[in-house]
Amino acid sequence: MSVTTDVLPYRMFPVRLSRRERRSPSLVRLTFTDPSLAGFADRGYDQRVKLVVPRPGGLPLDDFPATPDWWELWREQPVDQRAFIRTYTVVAVRPETHEVDIDFVDHGVNGPGSRFAAEAAPGDEAVLFGPNADFTGEPGGLEFRHEHAAASIQLIVGDLSALPAIESIAGRLPQQAHGLICVEVEHAADIQPFAAPPGVQVVWCAADRGDDQLDTVRQWLTGIGPLGSDDARTTVLDNDADAYWEVSDPGQGATGHPALSAWIAGESAQVRALRRLLVNDFEIPRAAVCFMGYWRIGVAGS
Repeated sequence: MSVTTDVLPYRMFPVRLSRRERRSPSLVRLTFTDPSLAGFADRGYDQRVKLVVPRPGGLPLDDFPATPDWWELWREQPVDQRAFIRTYTVVAVRPETHEVDIDFVDHGVNGPGSRFAAEAAPGDEAVLFGPNADFTGEPGGLEFRHEHAAASIQLIVGDLSALPAIESIAGRLPQQAHGLICVEVEHAADIQPFAAPPGVQVVWCAADRGDDQLDTVRQWLTGIGPLGSDDARTTVLDNDADAYWEVSDPGQGATGHPALSAWIAGESAQVRALRRLLVNDFEIPRAAVCFMGYWRIGVAGS
């Protein structure tokens, strides 16, 4: 696979699986390695990357396009032959040892990413489309509004699919940050404690304990009282059959820091329910809110 040498925000990194670690009943961590990862940028927060894995019996990854028009070229390949592409959040970047860690929710072999996490052997090939350390501009791919982290109340909510992003966001919050982080997991054994500033409450909701994430967020919002009347910002909405994606546009509308800055990610139906709770029930202004459906029940996306 030939890689363009232009200095672009993102580039292709041909990698191999180095090791696998079972973190919990539902979570698997894969470590990828390649000398090119010395140029993989660690931008933190909820930085998204694309993982390319081969389709069984399909085209080899050597045939995956790596030019700036790679997306269009990939779409022109036969659907039953072209590689799978899925989106993840990087857990850790170690450019000095040429390694990147990514966590996968274990869905068995029902999705291409989960199947790769379950079946791939050390040495198996993949491709990461990730941030280029040589690029010095604003690369995009981040939705968490870090400019509000110290001044606005933080509400960060998600499930296991959002845990890598949540953990990364929590680790970069300033010590004076305050708010709530609420993570929903399937089993109490999936709870993965992480550090957060002292003013940020971390609550785990486990389905096998009967904890309800919506009720937890509702009670917290009730307890913090009125949030003012910030002007709403323009939102970008992607509302198709498989995803729900609505994020604030920092280039439009109100200026300054909103009373509440919310980052919500996970299963699309749950994200929609949380949006109704915030926007309809509590009239949270959309000055700095992000609602992101990472996956959908019944759709083999991961």
